Amino acid sequence: MNMFRALLCSLVVAAGALQLKEVAPLKGAMLARSWLGDAAEGDQKIGTREDGGIGALRYGDDLRRRENCQRGLKTYVDTALALAAADKSRGAGAPRKTATFAVLDGAGPNTLSMVKREDDGWTLLGLYCNPNERDLDVVADAEAETIGAIRDAAGVPLGFLGGVEETLVGSYGT
Repeated sequence: MNMFRALLCSLVVAAGALQLKEVAPLKGAMLARSWLGDAAEGDQKIGTREDGGIGALRYGDDLRRRENCQRGLKTYVDTALALAAADKSRGAGAPRKTATFAVLDGAGPNTLSMVKREDDGWTLLGLYCNPNERDLDVVADAEAETIGAIRDAAGVPLGFLGGVEETLVGSYGT
């Protein structure tokens, strides 16, 4: 486990139930960046290609979704780093309109999400599951639990930014 994951894992004390935790944008960016590396490694294996050559093979029934997740994670990192920079100029105590959340739970796959908070509703900007989890039923369950926890935290309607659905395994009435 690298230092960044250990730091993020220390933020959440497992209590047997899903715990949605708002994390500093920089910490979310660090975890997302490490997931990008995991995703790149997990999508490839070495073997014989169709042309007879030996090389990296991309595989999996959900390859398109995973590719969308990789693009989304890159955007997540860029946005989270911009939020971290903006935090330096934000007044002390002023609420952040865009928040990063993590669910770090030993019982299931971890998730990262980003939401925009407004008084009349929150918008889910992205939700990503640890790329090491390849069981789509488990990923769908983690997504559903995270979305439910965000809805509960919001207390106002939760919408989805266009394109978010392309990274999700399940359908959540967006």
